[in-house]
Amino acid sequence: MSCPALIDFEASCLPEYGQSYPIEVAVARIDGSNRAWLIRPAEAWRYWDWSDEAEKLHGITQQMLDDEGLPPEQVLAEMAEFVAGCPVYADADLDQYWLEVLCQATGTRLPFPVHYLGEYLKEGGYTRPQVVAALEEAKRRLPKEHLAREDAKRLAMVVRLLVDGEVG
Repeated sequence: MSCPALIDFEASCLPEYGQSYPIEVAVARIDGSNRAWLIRPAEAWRYWDWSDEAEKLHGITQQMLDDEGLPPEQVLAEMAEFVAGCPVYADADLDQYWLEVLCQATGTRLPFPVHYLGEYLKEGGYTRPQVVAALEEAKRRLPKEHLAREDAKRLAMVVRLLVDGEVG
């Protein structure tokens, strides 16, 4: 079982602090496979906002994006290929927003919808104590935060722990 897939973005700043754009995205399946991409800023984003506070959280600099980031079109194509056949979930609606910003910059349609993880958990009949226990165990195993790859892997682990009945 490799589905569902969990997605997480890091951004130049939080939307309430300015016009933000996606700088990193990661997707993890519950079988443990995962991918992460640094996103080279699209020309349309060159004058959008950057937050030093956000940079301190995720550790990604503008120079890293220029040097190591991939073109938004390539990120979208590779991400769509990686999640093919899997429903995609996130723990925040901001992830859908940043996917939309990425698509707008490339002039492409949304390659897949991003569903709210809470819906999946509710449909699965998982109780709050089960979810909390799974989240605590996943945080114990993967403690790094504010890195898209680690956050996506942690969310996928939460789902896997619940599916496998390893908690609560």
